[in-house]
Amino acid sequence: MTTPYRRYLCRVCGFIYDEAEGDPDGGLPPGTRYEDIPDDWECPDCGVTKADFELIDDTGAEAADTAPARQPAHHDFGHPDQIVIIGGGMAAWAVVEALRATGSSRPIAMISRCNADVYPKPQLSAAAAKGQRPDALVIQSGDDAAAKWNVALMARTRVLEIDRARQRVITPRGGVPYAHLILAPGASQPQPHLAGSASGDVLQVNDLKSYQRLRERIDGDGAAARVLILGAGLIGCEFADDLSAAGHTVTLVDQADRLLHRLLPERLSGELDAALRRRGIRFIPRTSLERIDRDTGTERLLAHLGNGETVTADVALSALGLKPNVELALQSGLEVGSGIRVDGQLQTSDPAIYALGDCSEHDGRLLPYVRPLREQARVVAANIAGDTTDYTAEAGTIVIKTPCWPLAVWPPETHGEWREVEAGEHGTVMEHHSNGRLTGFALSGQYSRDATRYEKRVQAG
Repeated sequence: MTTPYRRYLCRVCGFIYDEAEGDPDGGLPPGTRYEDIPDDWECPDCGVTKADFELIDDTGAEAADTAPARQPAHHDFGHPDQIVIIGGGMAAWAVVEALRATGSSRPIAMISRCNADVYPKPQLSAAAAKGQRPDALVIQSGDDAAAKWNVALMARTRVLEIDRARQRVITPRGGVPYAHLILAPGASQPQPHLAGSASGDVLQVNDLKSYQRLRERIDGDGAAARVLILGAGLIGCEFADDLSAAGHTVTLVDQADRLLHRLLPERLSGELDAALRRRGIRFIPRTSLERIDRDTGTERLLAHLGNGETVTADVALSALGLKPNVELALQSGLEVGSGIRVDGQLQTSDPAIYALGDCSEHDGRLLPYVRPLREQARVVAANIAGDTTDYTAEAGTIVIKTPCWPLAVWPPETHGEWREVEAGEHGTVMEHHSNGRLTGFALSGQYSRDATRYEKRVQAG
């Protein structure tokens, strides 16, 4: 009997390797089993190896009709020694897994404003082109994950305040005591201040629910939609490529003079611009949205730009970056800069409270990317278990999910100069040097798969 094909999840970026489909671009033909993947194969979205993939248990959905309902372990949320986590996203579940990996059986309670479903957030900007429905991105429901890890989940609940003196989290459903508190509320997009009758119709995508709203708007009647995206940074460029590949017409608008201007050297910005144009994506630089109205006759959006141009669209999406959610920490009197400030052990200014992920600021730097999450979670769990462990932050490689022109960059943190090492129709290699040392790199096209090799060179100094 032939073993059914299995699926494996990248624990870093959420890419799913399906044995039935393989990874032809990475040299794995359809039908390649996980155990037959070479050890040096890399995730096409983030560059980690097969060791960072885990099997997805697909048997639950098939047995749902016959299996008894799973009940979460009894928990009254009142245990004084419990660990409480505020948040229900990737950072929250990463730290739950890390805590259980230490062998701890201490009570864990999670308080989340959402359902706390487990899904790979980075894949929100890569799902439309693959034809994936938003609900198909969910790997595990919040209730099932809570049962798996023996977590008391208080979903769809807002935290009103943190009473640090009494070590209690105050919610509309009552107070929840903690011995240790972990903050993982993530980050949100700043709300654009727009004029016009349709200013309230500009969408933002930062979680599965908001992504579902976007897909409902663009997929509603089955016809290709005209999409206006505000912001040509990482989020904007990834969504532009994905929505265009799904058949929609995309216009990008940014005040900057080039794409990903904070992240890429100028040459690679130009290469990405050319690749997006070949896809039919239009980039309008050096301007902003002044006002947006709805045409009463056609119900279409009329976006009036600062350069005098008016762009007609069916959907407008704001992709203006992320801002750490620090309001609760501020209200609680914790030290806050650009994010919630943490020390080497990822403790806040209150030793009973930790923070990790998008909301946190370590050594003057924000920690906005998914790739370091598992290491941060491991450090938090180790310190709570009494094993003093320091977190060492690295810039790390950022893999930009633009399949029309793959990109990988290690942003330099020191002044220096960019040098072009290789360039051709298949891509470009650029190195950043400072005081005789390699301090960063930017790779495009086929060279983007060399990111691991360049990482080792940067780390070696």
